[in-house]
Amino acid sequence: MKKYSKVLAAGMIAMMCLTACGGSASGSGSANNTSAGTSATTKDNSAYDVCYVSTVEDEWLTDLLNDMSVSAKNNDVALEVKHAGNDSSKVIQCIEQAKAEGKQATIVNVAYSSDVTACVEAAGDMNLVFVNRLPEPDDYNLLGGNVAGVASDERLAGTFQGEFLADYFKEKGQTDVRYLLIQGPLDLSHSVIRSEKPLEVLKDAGLNMIEAGTISADYDRAKAQKGVESFLATGTEFDCIISNNDAMALGAIKALENNGIDPSSLPIVGIDATADAVEAIQNGTLSMSVFQSAEGQAEAAILIAKNLIDGKPAGEGTGCTVSDECESLFYVPFEKVTPENVQDYAK
Repeated sequence: MKKYSKVLAAGMIAMMCLTACGGSASGSGSANNTSAGTSATTKDNSAYDVCYVSTVEDEWLTDLLNDMSVSAKNNDVALEVKHAGNDSSKVIQCIEQAKAEGKQATIVNVAYSSDVTACVEAAGDMNLVFVNRLPEPDDYNLLGGNVAGVASDERLAGTFQGEFLADYFKEKGQTDVRYLLIQGPLDLSHSVIRSEKPLEVLKDAGLNMIEAGTISADYDRAKAQKGVESFLATGTEFDCIISNNDAMALGAIKALENNGIDPSSLPIVGIDATADAVEAIQNGTLSMSVFQSAEGQAEAAILIAKNLIDGKPAGEGTGCTVSDECESLFYVPFEKVTPENVQDYAK
């Protein structure tokens, strides 16, 4: 199987310190010694003391958070999790707190790509690892030394979506394609890439891509459903749906079903290959997805943090590929998921 179980043992949960930035958590490692809403741990004899700053936890980012705790446990890392929400100032505050607390490294999932410079400044000489959400290319110069990044190459995800749709429409003999695009926040660089790359691939394949509509839904299933339902009310015709992630694609599918439209009657493509998306591919309502390994990114982030702490090359032992644009940027591969191989990704 390509996907892994997301079951967390109670002992792993206890390893995590769940903290809202601006407050503090303390204790002897037992949740019974903490205030309501938090659980805390001391370093507890682990070899490494690391913080993870988590932003808004959508469906995939929740998997990333859970996998981060598992990887920490397996790699002798005491992991404290600080929740910043979708708030840039809290992200910075969390990093500053981690530094003040003497953390050896902080792993951060930024709220916005524009936060990167402030994050690096807040970390100072503390080791810092960006995970999943990376600096803009113009800010790659911030990586290096005690700062690194790990994600998956978003260009490849968009390429897989574009190739699938190009094959679909070429087989139909259709060259004019009206598309509905569902986007994540455009102040995240990977949303921009996921929006642009599929269209680039389709145009390069000789298809005439015609925008039927664009919906911004913040990677949220409910927002996508509402947006698509409003779009359908306009009566605008479209031939396919390109979604920046699976949650929004699934919201679109629900909107189609609510309006008496069979989702299997047109291609709908997403990214992440979440459990719900895999099920949707199996039942024919979602055409394809792109597997983004939350487990792989979490494991790589933990290993990179350990390497930086130990003074080793950041990517050593991670199995990641190195970006051709920045030697301190590492990629966990994306994988195309279609009806032909979806069973490999089912739990």
